Amino acid sequence: MSTYEDDLRLALKAEFDAGQIREVGGAANVFCQLSKAYPASGSKIDWKRVPGAIECAEEDESLQLERFVEFFDEMRSRFELTGAVLYAGDSATDFALEGTVDAFRRALPELIEIPQHHYFIGPNCSWCMCLTMEGDMGFGCVTTPSCH
Repeated sequence: MSTYEDDLRLALKAEFDAGQIREVGGAANVFCQLSKAYPASGSKIDWKRVPGAIECAEEDESLQLERFVEFFDEMRSRFELTGAVLYAGDSATDFALEGTVDAFRRALPELIEIPQHHYFIGPNCSWCMCLTMEGDMGFGCVTTPSCH
């Protein structure tokens, strides 16, 4: 358990208490599923090998939160993202979280403050959205999800 996990539990206490966000095991399980559904380049998704993927970047660290919120909202609207979502970070937190798209949208400021790559994954890995520590943002869908 990390201090970041404790901080998140405290910052998102209302969401946890209301059942809007809950812990669902370890992040390693989520990354195992992602690796079966999406091509990788090192420790990241290789968006260039995901047909139709959307990528952008914000190099100015002070603008990354604002820009990712805009990116999240744009992808949510364009692809009509709803329902259950998994969240996992790749280093500073070890747990995986599950909640709705709306619950994670409200939690973005707290989640993104943690220095790690952030992944939001749709049902059966049908879609994935990420923000890297470097400010790279990606979104892509797979036509034949392969993780459960």
